[in-house]
Amino acid sequence: MYRELSICITVLLCASSAVARSWTDRQGRTVEADVVQVKPNKTVVLKMANGRTVTVAFDTFIEANITYLETRLARQQSGRSKPHPVSWNEMNALFGIKVWQDDFLWDDLTDATAQRLEMKKESKTDFMENHRAYPLGKKNILGEPVYTTALYGGTEHTESLSMVFLNLGDVPRSDSVHSVADLIEASGMHVHDMLISALGKPKRDTLGRGEMRETVWRWNWNEHALLLSLQEGKYAALRIMPTARADRSGRGEKITEGALKKRMTSCVERRDNGDVIIRNIPMVDQGPKGYCSPATWERYLRYMEIPADMYLLALAAGTRAGGGTSSYLMIEATRSLISSNGRELETIDGSLEPEDIAEYIDQGLPIMWRFGSTPAFQRMANATTARRNGDEVKEKNDAGQAEDTQSNGHICLIIGYNKESGEIAISDSWGPKFAERWVPFHEARRVSYGNMNIIKW
Repeated sequence: MYRELSICITVLLCASSAVARSWTDRQGRTVEADVVQVKPNKTVVLKMANGRTVTVAFDTFIEANITYLETRLARQQSGRSKPHPVSWNEMNALFGIKVWQDDFLWDDLTDATAQRLEMKKESKTDFMENHRAYPLGKKNILGEPVYTTALYGGTEHTESLSMVFLNLGDVPRSDSVHSVADLIEASGMHVHDMLISALGKPKRDTLGRGEMRETVWRWNWNEHALLLSLQEGKYAALRIMPTARADRSGRGEKITEGALKKRMTSCVERRDNGDVIIRNIPMVDQGPKGYCSPATWERYLRYMEIPADMYLLALAAGTRAGGGTSSYLMIEATRSLISSNGRELETIDGSLEPEDIAEYIDQGLPIMWRFGSTPAFQRMANATTARRNGDEVKEKNDAGQAEDTQSNGHICLIIGYNKESGEIAISDSWGPKFAERWVPFHEARRVSYGNMNIIKW
């Protein structure tokens, strides 16, 4: 039996395909080949570049390949959708990037997908991970310049992909608002026409609830829903997600209140120095557009297992190019989204009393905090954090953000406290290195204004 398997893998190694999936046997030898057929007896028919086919047993390969084949076989036996006439190679050629390595994205490891798409890891928690890139128009997808790409995954596998082709914050400066709207519409319609050329006429569908509801064009391809959203004068974006999730208007699978409470409690870390901190809050980098509010809300929503997109949040809350978001509009826009996912949005007093902060942090609930950010405050936060970490406090210790030179309204998350040192931990949506900074309570009170918000079960 082993001799037969060895012969099969040797044949594979002798004739590889330039566009196929990678296969590795138990001896560590790797080859590339296309899948022709997955059989119920747990063998797979593979095709080489020269057209020759060979049948190989699943257990010839390493565990990752076996898992892929077993998932594909289960999908086949469950009667799930037949393969689309447009192949995954043709889809990659249409997109101009390697989105797919076969006809089913949802069993791919998130990190491997991100590497194919040349995205940097933005965040990884015990429950999810996300990757993001800001090509800012220097890269084309579907023949159109793309400004932002984002990839979301669960504990292991890819769950959704988002591409923003043009949005109000990225459009080249123009004296005419109408010309900006025209540019965005032209971008979206070009993507629309590219997809029609391969997948045919789409159907109209909706995504989201209430103020967050979008009308989209939808194409289905091999259990992938391709959802193109063109919001007049705001943005053109394509989202790819499992068809089952698109059928639920983009909502994820429900997690029970009991399971969520247990998860939140498990995220509270108590350190020997008295720090109490919430772990596992995903990071979302607001990028160059000043979207601190939409990015902060997306982080909290995703932490609570509510799918969210900062561009849609920015649209619903009237975020202007370069920043500036109405807190009232954001609260009103997200209320129905939060309630439809079985959660509750609550406004709490903004007095920043240690006991009040502790009440929520101890339950694993971050706090959305609004304050007047100044260069002096940011330098103080950097210096305090550096001293805590035993690092040298540099004379010029800027955060590398616009807040270093500007004074304006800002929002971030309060994620921890230390009653002994009289400090709170804050987390800004500026990328991983700003996931945890510390400031004294009295300094935070000095700049704080308005009420705060939490999302709970």
